[in-house]
Amino acid sequence: MAGRLSELARKHMVPGAQLAVHRGGETLSVAVGATRSGGGEPVTTGTAFAFGSVSKAFTATAVLQLVSDGDLELDLPICEYVPELREPVDESMSSITLRHLLSHTSGLVADHELDDIEERSLLRYASSVAATRLLHRPGQCFSYANTGYNLLGRAVEAVTGMTWRTAVEDFLLRPLDIGPVFLHGPAGSPARSRAINHTVRPDDDRARPVGLFLPQTWAPASGLAGSAEDLAGFARLHMGLHPAANAVLGDDHRRDMHTPVPGADAFGMADGWGLGLACYTDADSRPGASPFDWFGHDGTVDGGTCHLRFQPETGTAVAFTANATTGTLLWSDIVEELRALGISVADYHPDVPGTATSPDPGRLLGDYLNGDTRFSLRPHCDGIRLSDRTGLVADVTLHDRMIFTARRVDASEAPYTGRFVLDGATGDVALMQLGGRSAQRLTTAA
Repeated sequence: MAGRLSELARKHMVPGAQLAVHRGGETLSVAVGATRSGGGEPVTTGTAFAFGSVSKAFTATAVLQLVSDGDLELDLPICEYVPELREPVDESMSSITLRHLLSHTSGLVADHELDDIEERSLLRYASSVAATRLLHRPGQCFSYANTGYNLLGRAVEAVTGMTWRTAVEDFLLRPLDIGPVFLHGPAGSPARSRAINHTVRPDDDRARPVGLFLPQTWAPASGLAGSAEDLAGFARLHMGLHPAANAVLGDDHRRDMHTPVPGADAFGMADGWGLGLACYTDADSRPGASPFDWFGHDGTVDGGTCHLRFQPETGTAVAFTANATTGTLLWSDIVEELRALGISVADYHPDVPGTATSPDPGRLLGDYLNGDTRFSLRPHCDGIRLSDRTGLVADVTLHDRMIFTARRVDASEAPYTGRFVLDGATGDVALMQLGGRSAQRLTTAA
């Protein structure tokens, strides 16, 4: 498998990658390439890669541990634990529960940041969130929110008296024999090397190193790093196969994390969402099998990707890390390779109609807002171009059922999938959902 992984990594200009497959009670782990393009150390099975949003699955597991211990309750308002949220500007925020936060149905803006990206205090972060307004009432629909997971980190701190980092390290990582690696602060395991992330542009012939931009208060959402082997060990916990599984998290609460939450329609990201884990439908499932029998999470950070899938029924887990933006394309190839070997890894494929359409663009053009993120849809040549203030520029292809795909013009990545949501009363476009995030329509472009 190492030879094939090396071949695919070269195809996609990925400097370094890891793949771990747990099946039949054994874990096969391979590592290829280097930690940095044109040099760096060889990637080993112990090299740490940024997990990105896969960190959320660890934070969610720590929260469910505290629920199991009776320190937290899933359906109590978060303000019961986080006093900074007891007098929010938006009164609807007072009804947000841990269940809402874990399933991305809180209505919080996606990516709230403090002015000082070096600020570490989750208390100050929560106070700042209290001054924002919700996109929708809690529980109404799915909108992926890093903000919510940073608040979960604050809840962990409030009830344990520990920092989020210390709690996750003591309650979860070390019991699973995972040497902790955090993207901020002192290295948890100084002996472990860390892969440098890279960007790959369509007009370039090599991967170029890129810095990692991650506010310190986003650690609960994206602040962990580790190896594909570490992720396989984490999956073994959730399948009840790790020696420490029952001591770390009971079977009932593992099932809670695997149960899709009603209303968590994660279009553009997954087939459903549980309490901290995405749910995936296996197209090869036998008749009568559960529609959601694979679980996991995906993570992307500046110049890096990470993917985790596991199937408790068969005890199978697949974990993948890469240090380039094109890791998402490499992951798709790996899924097909594993399927050919008889491991039918479930991956999300949104139901996008094959035929492109040309609806009246006047219904769609305009600005869409989620917190400080403003998306613009404007005419471009004979089509529509999507952009935001971070430098995202993508060409939009429209499909039936108000679905669209958007392909970046500056990077070789899989296209984003989104859809427009109509106002039930007026029939006008009210929301744009992109990559699992909802943004409210503000203006109509000329």
